[in-house]
Amino acid sequence: MATPRKILGYKVKMHKEKYEELIRRFSQELHEVGVTGGLRDLITDQCDRTPNAVSASVDEVTDRFTYRHGGYMIEAVRIVKLVVKKAK
Repeated sequence: MATPRKILGYKVKMHKEKYEELIRRFSQELHEVGVTGGLRDLITDQCDRTPNAVSASVDEVTDRFTYRHGGYMIEAVRIVKLVVKKAK
């Protein structure tokens, strides 16, 4: 993990480092709501590209059900969205 940067003598922690810490800290809870390793990898990639971005997000369809009968259709979709952002 990279060390905090120094700007004008002050240590500045990049958002990427905090996001990674939060994802590790709450990994069990994230797993329980359906966040996959692929979603975590996509967030990590976004943070690698822009380490001081204010937010990173990704979503994925995890389950889908479609039924058609007599000219009608019923469809259910489960989407897991992971958002990591700086709160005000």
